[in-house]
Amino acid sequence: MNVTELRQKPADDLRREIAAAEREIWKIKFQRGSEKAGDPNKVRTMRRQVARMQTLLRERELGIERGAKKS
Repeated sequence: MNVTELRQKPADDLRREIAAAEREIWKIKFQRGSEKAGDPNKVRTMRRQVARMQTLLRERELGIERGAKKS
């Protein structure tokens, strides 16, 4: 999911996606210790996605407009 798609979502949906991604990250880390690990970069990409969503939420709190063309 790219940033433009994330910008179109309401804040509640972003918060739910953040919570779901954090649970998934926890599960992947737990599985690494107990069984064969799958994609080693999955945690890294998921953490970055969570950071993007949190950044968008913070921008909305501060009233910052990003992605708009400057005249």
